[in-house]
Parts: sequence; C-alpha cells; structure tokens
Amino acid sequence: MTEEKKLPVDTPKEWMRFATENLQVAKHEMEHETPAYHTICFLCRESAEKFLKAYLISKGWELKKTHDIIELLEYCSTYEAEFDLLVEDGSILNNVIANSRYPGDIAFEVIGLRQANETIEKAERIKAFVLHKI
Repeated sequence: MTEEKKLPVDTPKEWMRFATENLQVAKHEMEHETPAYHTICFLCRESAEKFLKAYLISKGWELKKTHDIIELLEYCSTYEAEFDLLVEDGSILNNVIANSRYPGDIAFEVIGLRQANETIEKAERIKAFVLHKI
C-alpha cells in the first residue's frame, strides 16, 4: 500500500517557511531610509497567522480559511492552554491590519515606526512560542 503524499499546504514545514520569509522581509524593510510601515505591519500579521497554522497543522488540524489571529489562537489553545498567553499579541496584530488594510481606513500617517516595531515584536513572540511547541 502506498502512503498518501501530503501537499505542501498540508505540512507545517511549508507554513513555517512562508511565515519566516514574511517576517524576514518585514525586518529587512525596516532598514530602508523610508520604510513601508503599513507593509511591515501586514507582513508581521501574515507571519503570525502562518506560524499558528503551522502549529495547528502539526497537530492534525484541518486547514480552515481564516485570517483572524484570535480565532487561530483559540484553536491552538484547544491543544495547549498556554496559547492564551498570546491573545493580547494577536489582538494587536489583528487590529493594526483591520484598521489599515485599505486606503481610507485610517490616515496613512497613523501607522509608523512604533506600530512597525510593535508588530515585529509580536510576530517574533508568536514565532518563538510556536517553534518551542512544535
């Protein structure tokens, strides 16, 4: 009998690879003379989402279409309650993007260096937490 080969989307390794790349690009963008803060925040939120999905998939979770960090953390906490410690971080990542995804959502200037640094910090924390758990 042949073992069914998993698609890349079904493997935690692929999710972590994309998550790592998102975070790496966000941090690299911070080195520019005029960083694209909105994009940095977006990439950090994307990175956190992908790290959480990597964890969930490693536990046998069937991939669901959601971009809500809090919802993903709730799924994670069904496997390990300690994921509840990341709710504040997840909320910050959700809010910065929910409020700034499209032109006109908030003034472009509202998202700056402080928010970019904060989202990098939150994404790094989620990354470290997931890597410790996998």
